Amino acid sequence: MKLAIVNSDQRMQEVYFSLANDYETVLINAYTDFDRIDDADALILPVKGLTSTGSLYASGKEIIIPKSFWQRMQEKKIFAGIPQPFLHDFPHVHYYMQDEEIKRKNAVFTAEGTLFLLIDHTGRSIQDVKVDIIGYGACGREIAKWLDALRIPIRIVRRNTDEKGRFVNVADYRKGSCGDVIINTSPSIVLDRELLTRWHNKPLIIDIATPDVIDYDAALKQDIRVIKAGNLPNMVAYESSGKLIADYVRGKIQDGK
Repeated sequence: MKLAIVNSDQRMQEVYFSLANDYETVLINAYTDFDRIDDADALILPVKGLTSTGSLYASGKEIIIPKSFWQRMQEKKIFAGIPQPFLHDFPHVHYYMQDEEIKRKNAVFTAEGTLFLLIDHTGRSIQDVKVDIIGYGACGREIAKWLDALRIPIRIVRRNTDEKGRFVNVADYRKGSCGDVIINTSPSIVLDRELLTRWHNKPLIIDIATPDVIDYDAALKQDIRVIKAGNLPNMVAYESSGKLIADYVRGKIQDGK
């Protein structure tokens, strides 16, 4: 069994180190000669995966994967983080970020990283700030739990909600003022130009969503700081998060699925 693993960050390097204990492995980077990888049985991609043409970005460099390599991988196992349109016609694709155990633990790592950014960028005690959390999926819930434990006042903004108290729906949120810090976990567009230009106060926005859903130009013109958090599990827990992915891959290979 030979595995080809994309070397995109420290987390994927940990995937490589872990799987290298059990399998023949090869790292893919910007200098890879794909003609020499003609016998790989499986391909492990990073979380964000591929462009529409089958290329990917790793460590700030574009890796152009030739069509001949994809043709050889057509019937092989492919592991990616989130669904990729390019992989739609490949029959043996596994998305590890859809695994419930990985999603749960990834949310914990994300909350740890978010808390670090909150402490590092507020310039005052975090117990003195009011925080709005946009989105209440796995990461939003975990972040809320951590901030509750620290007795930080929060509001949770959801697309639709009948819950009262600290929960507010997006329509009502757009009519009022914002907190000192906004943590965006939603992949939908909420913080658009209209909303950002209407606020009188200047919040700190920590954006942990994968897609770019914030109007950064409007935020800049309003002197609103936006931190695009990027890969928080890689930042705060690359060994643990890499081992999670490696264990998932190992399990799928061993059970033959």
